[in-house]
Amino acid sequence: MQVTKHASERLHTLTRGRYALVLDSSGGFMIADYFNGGEKRPASSLSGGETFLTSLALALSLSASIQLTGEKALEFFFLDEGFGTLDSELLDTVIHALEQLQTDHLAVGVISHVPELQERLQTRLIVTPATAEGKGSAAYIEY
Repeated sequence: MQVTKHASERLHTLTRGRYALVLDSSGGFMIADYFNGGEKRPASSLSGGETFLTSLALALSLSASIQLTGEKALEFFFLDEGFGTLDSELLDTVIHALEQLQTDHLAVGVISHVPELQERLQTRLIVTPATAEGKGSAAYIEY
């Protein structure tokens, strides 16, 4: 219940007041759509970008919950892709949310092939794959 409440608050912020998460009677997730009178509908009715934002809100809430119950502070949050489904406005919203996490003493690692996102990240670890000619993979840091 607490994870859902916290995720709902994050989702509400990420979607500029449009969506919130609620649990149905069997414990499944539903979406409250405040741009449609608060009507509840299945989470499966969301677009790809909206689903990504919902997943992000849940992941952030779950990681915060784990941190509260753990003996050691969670200092790193790793996010793998999903950004390709976002339009430029939603991408900006997600980037802003991730930047805010950085101020909470939490490092955020992002795996992405989206050039707009890569350009917005201050520090990047660039990995090039191994080649068929036998050259191994390589990594370098860009600031």
